[in-house]
Amino acid sequence: MWIDNLNVNNCRLLDDINIVLSKDLNIILGENASGKTSLLESLSLLSSGKSFRTSHINNVISHNESAVLVSARLNFKNKTSQIGIEKSTSKTRIRINKQDVYSQAELSRHLPITIMHPESVELITGSPSYRRSFIDWITFYLYPEFHEQWKKYSHILKQRNLCLKDNKHKYALPKWTDELIQLQPSITDLRIKAVEKLKKTLSKVSKELLGDGNVELIFSNGFPSDVKLDINSLKLFYSQKEEYDLRLKRTSSGVHRADIKIMLDGKLAIQAASRGQLKLLAITLLLAQSTTINKDKEEKGIIVIDDLAAELDSENKNRLINYLSTLEQQIIITTTKKLKIEHIPHKLFHVKHGIFTEIK
Repeated sequence: MWIDNLNVNNCRLLDDINIVLSKDLNIILGENASGKTSLLESLSLLSSGKSFRTSHINNVISHNESAVLVSARLNFKNKTSQIGIEKSTSKTRIRINKQDVYSQAELSRHLPITIMHPESVELITGSPSYRRSFIDWITFYLYPEFHEQWKKYSHILKQRNLCLKDNKHKYALPKWTDELIQLQPSITDLRIKAVEKLKKTLSKVSKELLGDGNVELIFSNGFPSDVKLDINSLKLFYSQKEEYDLRLKRTSSGVHRADIKIMLDGKLAIQAASRGQLKLLAITLLLAQSTTINKDKEEKGIIVIDDLAAELDSENKNRLINYLSTLEQQIIITTTKKLKIEHIPHKLFHVKHGIFTEIK
């Protein structure tokens, strides 16, 4: 599966553009603030319903416009489908093959895009929420039941936290605690399965990009290591933690606190790696994510890299480009500098002031 044709309206600098992409490698060349990243941001909206740059949609919508619109024609085995999303500050409209759909998850399943950008190092250096999202993106695609379970869990967690914050709702605490407990084992099991699949892929990708560097992932399920995740053990655990959670006014343990430690050569990567190594490691993890998502499917995912040249030396940059060319996935790369890729079939676009021109 690949994006054949992309249309973007009112996304920052991008007023009304239409781009026909290669199913293989696409290079977008331009100065900073020319519109390169805005194009990738539109792909993020189409795939996940949100920007990777901001949580505020009004920052994405072009000045004096009411909504951003992104649509694409997808090609898979010579069959095409049309998808699109329109977002304003007050509503979202999603269409698949001219039919309205009401779930972002349904749209996301049509378009498994993995986006890498300079801030992707926060996967390693940032809060656990980045790493949970990383794992959950894989789990979402591999195990369809995960999405509904996680939505239900998030709702229950919100209700339990309300009981912990406000005494007038405390009477309902046992009910919400019991419902929270019921979902913990299943969500954890699905995440563990996803992490184990990721580890196998990561081993192969890291050998290509990191050479002898040994990358290890250690999954933490959100509970102390001595807590068993059967229902009876969890009931005992939460009863013992109730007073603590009441003082804290939130649920201190659970699958919403899961994390992974990212190790490099036996040490925490955040402590052992340079800035350039961190970027390459983040790219390695995200490429492994993309490959894991699509490994058991006939279709291939889409890999998007913003500002490829930043913080990578020539050797690592060339190694990465050569590896990308072997993946048989659609690749979209932005760069401020020309890349030496004559030996790899590709399309080259130049962008200036939000105007894209194909260079042949």
